[in-house]
Amino acid sequence: MLHIADSITRSVFVNAAPVVVWERSFATPAALASWFPDRIEGEFVLGQTFALIWGEHRCEARLVEIVPCQSLAYQWHPADTFTLDALPESELTTVRFTLAESSGGTTITVVETGFSKIAESRAAFAFEQNNAGWDEELPKLSRSYEV
Repeated sequence: MLHIADSITRSVFVNAAPVVVWERSFATPAALASWFPDRIEGEFVLGQTFALIWGEHRCEARLVEIVPCQSLAYQWHPADTFTLDALPESELTTVRFTLAESSGGTTITVVETGFSKIAESRAAFAFEQNNAGWDEELPKLSRSYEV
């Protein structure tokens, strides 16, 4: 059996208060799209589906947590799966962004969990794609706060 880590964790620090980071980068689809995908279609309503869009790449996600100024979480199928119903629900990963006040600014941590539940035939690919993806995406957030 192939051993795949269950989670990916990344953190960045920005020189802004959590309330500012929340409003500017997480509170609405437009705020999240200011640094993460090119755009988002749909609303942030618990249990509802929205689409993250990068160019022609469209990925469905379901909002599972929204705590203003603290956290935002959604579920999706990682890597190259674009709709929630394309694979078993049990193989969804959860992406959780957490904001914490730190040294006069905010530490934003993203944790994506659930890779160990993915079918062995695609688990390594999904983990590698998203591991590299967070290395590319999260620095965009910190750069958006540079003066």
